[in-house]
Amino acid sequence: AHMAAAMAENGWRRADGAVVGIALDGLGLGDDGTVWGAEVLVCDYVRSRRVGRLSPIPLAGGDAASREPWRALAAHLDRALGRSAVDGEAHLAPLFADRPLATVRAMIDRGLNAPLGSSAGRLFDAAACLLGLAPGRLSHEGEAAMALEAMAEGASGAPYPFAITPGGGGPAELDPAPLWRAMVQDLAAGRPRAQMAAAFHAGLAAAVCALAQDVARAEGLDSVALGGGVFQNARLLEETVRRLEAAGLRVLAPAQVPANDGGLAFGQAVVAAARRLGGETAAPA
Repeated sequence: AHMAAAMAENGWRRADGAVVGIALDGLGLGDDGTVWGAEVLVCDYVRSRRVGRLSPIPLAGGDAASREPWRALAAHLDRALGRSAVDGEAHLAPLFADRPLATVRAMIDRGLNAPLGSSAGRLFDAAACLLGLAPGRLSHEGEAAMALEAMAEGASGAPYPFAITPGGGGPAELDPAPLWRAMVQDLAAGRPRAQMAAAFHAGLAAAVCALAQDVARAEGLDSVALGGGVFQNARLLEETVRRLEAAGLRVLAPAQVPANDGGLAFGQAVVAAARRLGGETAAPA
């Protein structure tokens, strides 16, 4: 629905066929029954197929992981560095002081209320938490990400790295483990937080654009739709559009229709109309 909203707003016709879609959001139920929130799709107005995703992390506590950024940070760092390395980093200790980290890890180990999720929103929350920009408990979703965007204003930094792993029959994965290792090193070295925030934004934009370009080449497509609440971040949106256009791709970006859930009803109506007109089993029209 996010993709359909961006496509329709930009005048994409049913006859124009499929696009590559980059959907960056908080959390939502995917069509495979798992939690989605950072996906690369091939889609038209009738169907979509997931071809890439952010590597998922366990969201310990379920909804609590969306309210308390330290939970997402712990899951990301444990995955990227290993628990012993995380516990051995003195400069990371204050981030988890007075937090039930051992309990959260036990929940993850036992698979107890810790669903896997590929959420771009939780990635932003975790990065903001690492830089000391997130409260222990958010007052609203997006609070930590907004602080991270504000910190990056006026700063620059070379993109933090991601690894792209081929799907091997499933979706390709954008692995942020290299990003976390680089951020932890920079934090220990005292790099200015504004530069780190800028490098985070650049790194995510570079990673999703690289994967979208790979998909576009493989599928013979020349247009990319952007959607999801994370694209309310102007810095990320502008950097993503710039990179895609530099690669020769047409970008269908949200403008008048909200990128977040405020635009979902429009996208859902467009999908419903297309299916009614063309039939859900029809070839892309």
